Amino acid sequence: MNRRQMTGEDKALYYLDMHCHILPGVDDGSKDIQTSMQMLEHAYNEGIRAMILTPHYHGGYVETDRAVIDETFAELEAHSKQYFPDLKLFIGNEIYYYPSVPEWIDEGRVHTLADSNYVLLEFSIRAEKRELMEAVQNLCNNGYYPVLAHVERYDCLVKEPSYVEDLIDSGAYIQVNSATITGEGGIKIKHFWKKLLKEEWIHFIGTDAHSMRSRKPYMAECAEYICRKCSKEYAAQILFANAVNIINNRPLD
Repeated sequence: MNRRQMTGEDKALYYLDMHCHILPGVDDGSKDIQTSMQMLEHAYNEGIRAMILTPHYHGGYVETDRAVIDETFAELEAHSKQYFPDLKLFIGNEIYYYPSVPEWIDEGRVHTLADSNYVLLEFSIRAEKRELMEAVQNLCNNGYYPVLAHVERYDCLVKEPSYVEDLIDSGAYIQVNSATITGEGGIKIKHFWKKLLKEEWIHFIGTDAHSMRSRKPYMAECAEYICRKCSKEYAAQILFANAVNIINNRPLD
């Protein structure tokens, strides 16, 4: 495919959402194109100017055919261009981890993030450190960059935040949801993500948006907090620049 590069001109003061469920009718996210367009409008008003749409893929449970994903994405992208011509859309999957994920990618069953070498992985909230480490090693050994989705949901990491550093040292990248930064999850989760933010162990912020009801594509309030509490350079990395490297299929700085 022809990869659409993103450049310094795209950065400005905007954000890139690399984890959301806005593609209509393919998972538990948006149910129809009208809802998807409402979500895109909301995201645009939040300051988001690029999005990687990441429908779920869970072997044996949610296995929407890739051809359906691609056709639906093309339809939504065409609608989006009519109303938000400067909003860039890319396709991916949020893949529930099984050891066979590298084979699924090679077979063309699932999308990597923006068809790069980055792979968004999801796990059971009860996954142990060993399982997470094995997943990271498996993806890395097959030439991919594993991105662990919403790490604030995994009990073993919340109980022992130092495990996150171990995962990063093994090759993982870390994603946290924007709603978590703005208060979702409770006091234990708050202590956890504040530790990650302080240590600069977060690489990506995503909305994980699913609808216009329970989880909208919020980003502005989260971004304001990060820009206030973190260095300008680090805030720019986790809100935009690191995700640009995904789209351009480059390793993080």
